[in-house]
Amino acid sequence: MKNLTRTGAVLLIIAATLLVYWPALRNGFVWDDTALVLRDPLIRSWRLIPEGFQHFLFLDATASNFYRPLQRLSFVFDYQVYGFDQPWGWHLTSILAHAGAAVALFFAANGLLAQIEARVRQGIACVVAVIWAIHPLATSAVTYVAGRADPLAALFGFTGVALGLASIQAQRRAGLWKLGAALCLFLATLSKESGMIFLPLWLLILAWRKETRRLLLPWAGIAVVIVGAYSGLRFTAEKVPPPKAAPTPAAIRPILAARAFAGYTGLLVWPTDLHMERDVTTHPLGNPEATLRHAHALEYQTLAGVLLLIGFVLWMRHCFRREPTAALCLAAFVIAYLPISNVFPLNATIAEHWLYVPSAFLFLAVALMVRAHWERLTTPRLLRCVLAGIAAAWVGLLFYVGFTRQADWRDQRTFITSTMAAGGESARMLMNLGNVEFGAGHQEAALGLYREALRRTPDQPIIWLGYASILLRAHDFDGARQAVEHAEKSPFLVADCLNLRASLESAASGRDPGDLLRQAVAAAPENWSIRKRYLEYLHGQPGQQQATLHELHDFLQQHPFRAETWRMLATVLEEQHQIPLAIEAWREAATRDVRDKISRTELQRLAAVPK
Repeated sequence: MKNLTRTGAVLLIIAATLLVYWPALRNGFVWDDTALVLRDPLIRSWRLIPEGFQHFLFLDATASNFYRPLQRLSFVFDYQVYGFDQPWGWHLTSILAHAGAAVALFFAANGLLAQIEARVRQGIACVVAVIWAIHPLATSAVTYVAGRADPLAALFGFTGVALGLASIQAQRRAGLWKLGAALCLFLATLSKESGMIFLPLWLLILAWRKETRRLLLPWAGIAVVIVGAYSGLRFTAEKVPPPKAAPTPAAIRPILAARAFAGYTGLLVWPTDLHMERDVTTHPLGNPEATLRHAHALEYQTLAGVLLLIGFVLWMRHCFRREPTAALCLAAFVIAYLPISNVFPLNATIAEHWLYVPSAFLFLAVALMVRAHWERLTTPRLLRCVLAGIAAAWVGLLFYVGFTRQADWRDQRTFITSTMAAGGESARMLMNLGNVEFGAGHQEAALGLYREALRRTPDQPIIWLGYASILLRAHDFDGARQAVEHAEKSPFLVADCLNLRASLESAASGRDPGDLLRQAVAAAPENWSIRKRYLEYLHGQPGQQQATLHELHDFLQQHPFRAETWRMLATVLEEQHQIPLAIEAWREAATRDVRDKISRTELQRLAAVPK
């Protein structure tokens, strides 16, 4: 590695990344890809890019606090090039973003280690970047299209750090490098909320260099501008407040923090037990015995976490005394890790992809410590070979696990079943597998999975709502009514319950669903699926064409970006023989979806009609 050139290092990093992740090109869309890719109307045209910056994610799904316009922008690119029938292209973009982030990490690490001889530091930076790129913990951020926010934030964040370090060393055009660094740090925040950590990380690096007046103060001002610009975009964007979960009591957070630290440590060292659903809280499982075993295991995990945290603090203390650059990397790890440590309230207690950025600084600190102790090692050559062999075997394990895990994300059924096999049958996974089974026509299997999910967590309204939907389609109307009554206990599901009741009462007793649908629209006026159902109902009623047009125009005034709404408007206008207006509506639909063949076909048809 000492003779490795920068070009060779970059090629090696890219090759290693592509070699591990190429099986992902066979995968389809899974989990949140349904909402963020298949159902997001804002990714379907370049014209909608400004609109994409004005909305949070999950526009047509469960509300969220995720403001990630650059992730959506990358999806715009993929949709233009690949559409929905070539998911391999979407996966390729995610893989390339991850490879780019690894290359950016190489340059950032190379700049951080400026005090080390050039060839040595390039070798260290390359080894760290390769290990980080192929480590299986990254699969849930790379193989999963909806997880692309992590690679994008890392790509821009590490690039910002690398450019900032280059601006310090540059003899010419330092201002240009600084501008590029500031822009990249800003883009990191627009990629994912956790991208904001790169700002304090960069300020930490500057403070470590003890150039407070010359560099730190100006950059602090730039950081204020970046935060202000980001806040201006985020807090003026439209969002629906998501349901608020009960906050974790402050007394419990240290326990969860210790357990999470132990869990992350195990995954970093021996990443063989990987799955999407992870939790470090005590909760009931399938039977009392399993619940008790799980609780005992968590107690041991708490103890292990406390001991590991003590060991980490002692390690940092040693580095501050003996290896200052390693201490800097550990301090950077702490800054990146604190937001996910459970010290602050989170929407989960542990997640593999949360270590995506923090692990890079930890690997760099370990590499520096290994180098320092390796140079001081006076053991026989055979022992050195054995240690090197163990390290090589560990890297081989990372490659093998990362490569083989790509198959876990092949399709929705494979993803859910592999997650359940590795992490247990949580109620949420049982519910989603029930949806898969029902979609495949396995009605009894779907009902059985829903019943098991409700047996485990009978107080989950969203599961009752899904159960009611399946019972309705199975023509068990009494059971569906009882299930809806349970779902109605949640104030966040009022509109969905009214929408389902409209279908239920219509199917069970022939009742006109109009009144219930109007109530559902009033409860959630921005929900397109509910509004669409009401519009379809109005459209089918005699003498309601003008009311349909009024509803469509009213909705389009607030949400003019939906091609589907314009298509519906064009259809109604054409039925009323308002051909010029219908043509304009079809044209509006086509401009909002570059792959809208229906609208383009209708435009050609109407253009051929004699005036």
